[in-house]
Amino acid sequence: MTKYFKLPQHEALYNDPRLPEPKAIWNFMFFLAEIPRGSGNCKEIARRLQELGQQWGYESFIDTIGNVIIRKPASPGLENKSMVTLQAHMDIVAVGEDGLDHNFEKDPVICRIAESNFPKHSKNSLFATGTSLGADDGIGCAMMLHILEDKTLKHGPLECVFTYDEETTMEGAVKMVPGTLKGKYLINIDSEEDFRITIGCAGGFEQIMTFDVERENTEGFGSMFEIKGLQGGHSGVEIHEGRANAVKLLARLVHEASLAADMPEPVLMGFEGGTKRNVIPSVARCRVLIPDDKRAKFTEAVNKEFKQIKHEWKTIEPDLTLNFMIPEAAEKVSALTKASSRKFLDLLLALPHGVLRYSPDVAGLVETSINMAIVHVCGRCVGEKARIELFPRSSVNEFMPHIHQQLKAFARLAGAELTPMENAFPGWEPNPSSPLLATAKECYKKVYGKEAEIYAIHAGLECGVLQEKHPGLQSISVGPYLKNVHSPKEELMLDTVPGINKLIIAILEAIE
Repeated sequence: MTKYFKLPQHEALYNDPRLPEPKAIWNFMFFLAEIPRGSGNCKEIARRLQELGQQWGYESFIDTIGNVIIRKPASPGLENKSMVTLQAHMDIVAVGEDGLDHNFEKDPVICRIAESNFPKHSKNSLFATGTSLGADDGIGCAMMLHILEDKTLKHGPLECVFTYDEETTMEGAVKMVPGTLKGKYLINIDSEEDFRITIGCAGGFEQIMTFDVERENTEGFGSMFEIKGLQGGHSGVEIHEGRANAVKLLARLVHEASLAADMPEPVLMGFEGGTKRNVIPSVARCRVLIPDDKRAKFTEAVNKEFKQIKHEWKTIEPDLTLNFMIPEAAEKVSALTKASSRKFLDLLLALPHGVLRYSPDVAGLVETSINMAIVHVCGRCVGEKARIELFPRSSVNEFMPHIHQQLKAFARLAGAELTPMENAFPGWEPNPSSPLLATAKECYKKVYGKEAEIYAIHAGLECGVLQEKHPGLQSISVGPYLKNVHSPKEELMLDTVPGINKLIIAILEAIE
């Protein structure tokens, strides 16, 4: 077998008996990990994937958007079967532990095996070392490459599509030329629970709120705040768990401590938090200018309020920590005016974050949510606007413009500007009577010996977009069990991979 990875760390893992069969999947998983492929940086991985397809003798090309399409002929005697499209996305959410020296444009992801945090699902799990693992959706890509390479498998005509920049804009799917896909059936390998077959998902869009800030030269003690240690995570998959948003907590802490210290209009020297639109912020930092006569009272108020916050979040966020310091010397600085500081803090306090509504039809399913994803205001940068990036989702496409109007109302009240609905993508409407789903349910029962749960998710998948481009396309989504994706705690349950691999191959064999 040709080995496609190079690093000695991955060679050791490849020979680790804790890694389940088929080993070919891990050959490709480590190959993918060694190629930087954060969203917006997919040209090299696309080139390498195209080369693999060509090396195996298949039709293999990169379309005008940057998606890679590889078509494998049918097994002998199965040429009359309907073509099936397997699909996963190339890009990953590239995030690291706070303070980690890692260049996601150049450095590989280093995988490791450790005991699973979810032993009910798997004894051992695959993690990365200090960064996100990229199993979302590296494991889907690895399974597809394994199926492409293995010429002993029985299936009809097969098309594998590796899409571009799913995690940020879904550009690969959104801008795909209609008619690019040739398959009658689509199996998306981007779900994160092996006991479910997904048949629907939410849509979403980006909103950016900005406003001009005024600055002035002033003097005081530049107190420094840092809230960290939060779980963060995927803003679609984990939003219902009620995890804390570091931006929201820090805005509350500064606001409440300032009021308690008789500083109703605190002066900000800067505020930042969040990394990606679909990641719940786990770290936030700011600087607040404190007058000399308020230092002791403000420090006392900060400690008291954080103690209360820590108590409130002790169950969900046990690792929540605060770094707070007031320097010994005052400084003369250019900071935001009291009015601009107040407006920014008020927006952080008032703008929605989290679940807005649960589905009235599917118990426990989030219908609509907003992630307050990235905020930034510079206390010293002349001409730079304050910026708040939000990522709403909803499984009801018609409701998304209403969310936009709500956010426009906030902007009008605050005297801020709001972008149009950017990078919007539709939800995927479930089709429980799909013949593809019927086949998948039968295969699941044969592979697992039990019925699959049929489910719709709040996270965004590309199926709805691709179905719009290709009317009549039937879709399902499957995948092994993943937790804490989009974070350095990302975990792939190793024992759940072989079953999903068998399921996909069984569906390919059973499709007429």
